[in-house]
Amino acid sequence: MPSYRIGVDVGGTFTDLVLLDEESGEILEIKVLTTSPNPADGVIKAVHMAMNQGRINGENVQSILHGTTMATNSLIERKGARTALLTTQGFRDVLEIGRQIRPSLFDWTVEKPLPLVPRKWRYELNERVKSDGTILASPREEEIEEIAQKLLQDQIESVAICFLFSFQNKDNEEKVAAVVRKKNPDFFLSLSSHVLPEYGEYERASTTCANAYITLILNRYIEKLDENLLTFNLSAKLKLLQSNGGIATVQALKENWITTALSGPAGGVTAVTHLAKLQRISNAISMDIGGTSCDTCLIKDGHPGWTNESSVGGLPIRTPMIEVKSIGAGGGSLIWVDSGGALRVGPHSCGSHPGPVCYGLGGTEPAITDAHVLIGTLLPKYFLQKGIRIDKKKAEEALLSLGSKIGLSPEEVAAGAIEVMNHNIAQSIRRQGVTKGYDLGSFSLIAFGGAGPLHACFIADELGIPRILLPDFAGVFSALGASLADYRYDFVQAHPCKMDLLKEKELVDIFSDLMARAAGKLKDLPTPTLKMDRILDLRYVGQSFEIHVPLQSELKDPAWKEKVSEQFHRLHEEVYGYCDRKEPVELVNLRLSCFALTPKPKLVNKEKTLEKSGNAGMVQILSPTKKQREDYAFLDRAFLKTGEEIIGPCIILSQNSTAIVPRGWRGPIDENGTIILEKRRQE
Repeated sequence: MPSYRIGVDVGGTFTDLVLLDEESGEILEIKVLTTSPNPADGVIKAVHMAMNQGRINGENVQSILHGTTMATNSLIERKGARTALLTTQGFRDVLEIGRQIRPSLFDWTVEKPLPLVPRKWRYELNERVKSDGTILASPREEEIEEIAQKLLQDQIESVAICFLFSFQNKDNEEKVAAVVRKKNPDFFLSLSSHVLPEYGEYERASTTCANAYITLILNRYIEKLDENLLTFNLSAKLKLLQSNGGIATVQALKENWITTALSGPAGGVTAVTHLAKLQRISNAISMDIGGTSCDTCLIKDGHPGWTNESSVGGLPIRTPMIEVKSIGAGGGSLIWVDSGGALRVGPHSCGSHPGPVCYGLGGTEPAITDAHVLIGTLLPKYFLQKGIRIDKKKAEEALLSLGSKIGLSPEEVAAGAIEVMNHNIAQSIRRQGVTKGYDLGSFSLIAFGGAGPLHACFIADELGIPRILLPDFAGVFSALGASLADYRYDFVQAHPCKMDLLKEKELVDIFSDLMARAAGKLKDLPTPTLKMDRILDLRYVGQSFEIHVPLQSELKDPAWKEKVSEQFHRLHEEVYGYCDRKEPVELVNLRLSCFALTPKPKLVNKEKTLEKSGNAGMVQILSPTKKQREDYAFLDRAFLKTGEEIIGPCIILSQNSTAIVPRGWRGPIDENGTIILEKRRQE
């Protein structure tokens, strides 16, 4: 019986889906408008279309893997559960105090974002644990019951419990949780000792509160989606993509939804990392331009950048995640004029409703898609299968109205706006590279998303990047990444200790405990191929930030401490430009990442045919950089053959994305359907 995977990515404008045949590697692409306010409706519509077009039954679907921005949107829009915080006596206001760092150092008018939990719903308990984990005071049951009664009166839905040293001893948190749950079993409880057993009370409290805040929203969304998916009689249960680029079962996420908080862009980076490995490319830039944003990630030595710290809506979130930089630059980004008469693009987007003016769905403000329609780089017929009828005249009228304010024609506004957006994206990538000390000229740019290939060559020119990869399935690449992702679970345990005092048995015991927790989550997974990574968070004594050091040597090795310390010194020099081998080093956290690896079939485009020529005629477009009309060849990607040479200037049309290849860029199509472009000197 044929076996299929479904990968889904819900973006701000479009919901993308891929149907992957696990045996043949054939892929069917689906793209529909994201449905607001309930994205689940768009997912169900896409699944229905895929199963009809693929002519498959539900029992053939062995996996359905879903990347979503629900958690992110809930935090940004402040649409979550009524949440309370229970914390240690004297630490009620830690969410208000935060850290010294201000979002804008010299702006006296800047306002800090309000905490997710208002002060009236933050309660203190008489508990205290020493820094070594010894319990000094445990809260009385009467005290807990009194607060639990107040929670009921205030109609609280979700409760975060975060005590000062619970990462050293979780007993007090678990005692409080048991009493509160007994008072009302319907409360969702988020314990910091389960969510983030790490040093740093502010970030731990913020992350625990965020987890409590989003959980009911995510649970309701998944329950509705699961209920609707039952009509398809799928063999598989829904699984979710996490911020770390791995997938997890719904059951494993139910107490820790915060791991999905920044998972939206992770699928695309996962797919890029897979493609870079196939192409034997060590250094690559992942660039995903969709309808709402541009998400970029630097991949060095075959591994995407990683971080444990980020922020959503101005609030610190600590969870392992792929290090992605997002800016408001996409096909739906609005074009506007500032008070000084300068042309601007984004960060605001028209979204899927009403969408760009050319969609004819009620939009009145021009967006980047309107600009591309006007200069001739997008063909209306490619939008018909998504149920969108392009109205070029409406786009022109909207750009004319905007241009009249600054004395520009509609085409000049369109070309100028595209150039502004290209510059904004290039600047964002340049900052990422400079921050890490990378030479971007040694990287390849891998562009995807509905709009990524439209802008790739212009951005590469500005950054001095000589090589671009335009993957097949570029318009649904993030959904493809979800379908190719491995299972991944991350665990952490704080254990502050100077390295010279650290005993081998302490590490063995903690890692054994973390591996036991990992085994509980991996036991029901279908894949037998497992992998474990052990990491130590180290720093010089007195520092505030740690460096992640892989534990590659065996703890039985008598010299393991020296080897780990030397590796830390080298990494510190690489990151900060110096190291001091005479300074004492201390351990802060132990981390365990466990993977269950999934098979990666060779991918084939189900729609590809070789019966016709790829040449679909010529067209004159207004070049965004030269501000003059040039002849471009139209090429239909469905008819391009392996090994065929692509020579600019041309426009490559495909089902869900369009690529512009200006003069000077050229390259072949490889056996995986990837177009590999290189900049040649113009003769």
